[in-house]
Amino acid sequence: MTAQPIYEPDPDDPIEILHVLPRTYHEQFLAEYTSAVDQARRPEQYRRLHDLLRLWRLRAVAYSDPGYDARLAAAPSGSEADFVPVEQVIPDWPGGRTAR
Repeated sequence: MTAQPIYEPDPDDPIEILHVLPRTYHEQFLAEYTSAVDQARRPEQYRRLHDLLRLWRLRAVAYSDPGYDARLAAAPSGSEADFVPVEQVIPDWPGGRTAR
């Protein structure tokens, strides 16, 4: 009997993202991914590729949820006062300040 390696897919892998992401978003994801890969050739831009993949992974989960369209339609489209800054929701958001 031989041991088989356990493969756990990386959720930030572009292929995994494409598996979850509805087809209507594939073109946009691939365009942004291609641009980020080109920019990531410069060391100071590498982190942006990582951040883009994480963001698209989260988008893929949201977009593929059956209730997404209804929640989007019900979301407020009014003033800035209706929204919470991303820095308050995700304290280590790149370029943001930490939540207080």
